[in-house]
Amino acid sequence: MKAVVFEKFGQVPTIQTVADPEPAPGGVVIKVEATGLCRSDWHGWMGHDDGIRLPHVPGHELAGVVVAAGSQVTRWKTGERVTVPFAVGCGRCFECSSGNHQVCEHQTQPGFTGWGSFAE
Repeated sequence: MKAVVFEKFGQVPTIQTVADPEPAPGGVVIKVEATGLCRSDWHGWMGHDDGIRLPHVPGHELAGVVVAAGSQVTRWKTGERVTVPFAVGCGRCFECSSGNHQVCEHQTQPGFTGWGSFAE
């Protein structure tokens, strides 16, 4: 698939062909139908977030359709329309249980701790 990739912080990103993603056992692959661009993406591109590993595909505001689900996924099915929160809590800790997933110490963030939505 084609994706926006930066290989160095602050360097102009390029459009590259990258491998199609495979779902983790507890994850899904989403075909991006819409994505946003915000100041957080700029901070990531400039290297202000220590969770980003290079090369990197940015983008954390997205909506789309589930196209593949991992073997342990029971809630989401192929073809369902979804959106993804910026901070994805673990769902098991005290903060997540109290409704504060945005401060979960084990959270992931699309476009930061993993590749993001600036891709097909």
